Amino acid sequence: MIRIEDVTLAPGGDVLLEGARWHVRPGERAGLVGRNGTGKSTLLRAMVGVQPPAEGQVHRRANLRLGYLPQQAVSGSSKTVWEEARSQMDRLRALKTAWQQAEADAARNKPGAAERLGRALEAFRLAGGFAEEETIGGVLHGLGFSPDDWHRSCETFSGGWQMRIALARLLLSEPDVALLDEPTNHLDLLARSWLADHLARAPFATVIVSHDRYLLDKVATNIIELRSRRLHVYAGNFSAFLKERALRIEQHQATYDRQQEEIARLERFVTRFKAKATKAAQARSRQKQLDKMERLAAPEHLRLPQFSLPDAPASDFEVLTLKDADVGWPDQAPLLHGVSFIIARGQRVALLGPNGAGKSTLLRAVAGTLRLHGGRRRQGDRVRIGVFTQYLAADLPPEETALDYVISTAPARSPEKIRATLGALGLSGDAALRPIKQLSGGEKARVALAALTARPNNFLLLDEPTNHLDTETVEVLVRALSSFEGAMVLVTHDRYLVESLATHVMRIQDGTVDFHPGVRPTDLELKPAESSVDDGPAEGAESYAEQKRKQRERARMKKRFDEIEDHIAAAEAAIEATDAAMCSPDADFAALGQQRTEQVAQLEALMEEWETLGEQLEDG
Repeated sequence: MIRIEDVTLAPGGDVLLEGARWHVRPGERAGLVGRNGTGKSTLLRAMVGVQPPAEGQVHRRANLRLGYLPQQAVSGSSKTVWEEARSQMDRLRALKTAWQQAEADAARNKPGAAERLGRALEAFRLAGGFAEEETIGGVLHGLGFSPDDWHRSCETFSGGWQMRIALARLLLSEPDVALLDEPTNHLDLLARSWLADHLARAPFATVIVSHDRYLLDKVATNIIELRSRRLHVYAGNFSAFLKERALRIEQHQATYDRQQEEIARLERFVTRFKAKATKAAQARSRQKQLDKMERLAAPEHLRLPQFSLPDAPASDFEVLTLKDADVGWPDQAPLLHGVSFIIARGQRVALLGPNGAGKSTLLRAVAGTLRLHGGRRRQGDRVRIGVFTQYLAADLPPEETALDYVISTAPARSPEKIRATLGALGLSGDAALRPIKQLSGGEKARVALAALTARPNNFLLLDEPTNHLDTETVEVLVRALSSFEGAMVLVTHDRYLVESLATHVMRIQDGTVDFHPGVRPTDLELKPAESSVDDGPAEGAESYAEQKRKQRERARMKKRFDEIEDHIAAAEAAIEATDAAMCSPDADFAALGQQRTEQVAQLEALMEEWETLGEQLEDG
């Protein structure tokens, strides 16, 4: 569907990719991976046609329906969320139009219309047309929108939520190929898990740029790595890619070593015998062999860099206790009520919850930088707290180099170990020696993370530490944190991080906190919507005759509903007349009382039937 032929990408004159060849085929789900700055987003833009390659061609199949989600996607609409999400369901809309046209032709008894109607209705059914509303609702629910959000204007949402709207619109459009650039940006853990499951079952081909290892393992059928200005193609998901890449490099090393041995042997022969008349011909033959030999490039060494955190200083076993705590911002109502837990040395606690639930607020309360509205906080003796948030990057000294700053914050740590830490987190070579003001936002966040992990603390509070880190750097950090013997609270939407590190989970939901050991499936998976998509074979399977019967039945109910409203008005008027008659001095109270009782019973029966019909009409 998309064919890349000898493509070279050089935005701004810097060559990122040379001579790339790759085909995207139907049903393929490709994970596009590589270190930050290797050109993944640039390649997606070239595939879409937004950024033409410096050399080579990108061929797209004629009439290809292409969906593209850039990193900074917004819905860009004043429609409601529901209207915008369904706005590009063109295929389903065309099938519905064809069905309605065939239905109109059949009503006019046009020749062949009945057969066309049957085919159109079946095509609409197979495309999920009768479950359209359930499908839209399921996607919006999966991406974190509550039913109350569905009819709000897109303009009232933040940029992160507008990205979700754009993602919902793309998924519901069912393109032939979807190109997704970091689709999990701004998604919480539950929405990421839902997206991974949805993409794994989607009927369209997908190319995904992502640093989310769980997503790449769940979705990808092959991995395309951008490395050393080349595309390297691997079958399987991300975990399979890591194993296969290591094997390829090992095989390359062995082949390279054998070739180097052969080159050395030939060169020794030429050097030794080229001046001897009896061996000159053989020496020339060996030299020709050397000249014609296609020499292999030296293999890359892709072993993950290593670094370790300083030993955690001794402290009380119970590091921190909250008892009946009410947590929230000053002069505002508490977000969380009655929070109680004890965090002990050695525990690694994943703090989970949807966006806006209060995770960062609770983390500040745990750190002691936010006063409780009520309850008690107790910090253990000799507990040293280290905090990382994305906002720390804004407070770094702009004129200092990354290396000098981290050295100044951890004087007991040797410069060599600090350089190793910076390199392991993706700031190696010249990047560590540049002034902080020249670094990108992601690089500054790495400096702040390096400064934290270089200091000896025994209680770490980490708020989204893997933002801006590629998959390999995340693995480096996971290994370092897993060997840390102090306590830790980790706010993250990265499922791989939770499953790799957490010994306990602290889950925020509906203003309360559930603290429990281990990671449960319910901590990671979205609860199904009350009205979810029915994948059973009965969905929309009615025949044309059945559809017509339902339409007639609905018309009958609507007519009866309108009649009952008139009967109710008449019954209420009759009761009022009876009440007036009972006020007359010569009224027959016994007869009028019996009459009124019968009138009220009739009104109640009418009201009950009216309510029942109203519910049936609402249910469709």
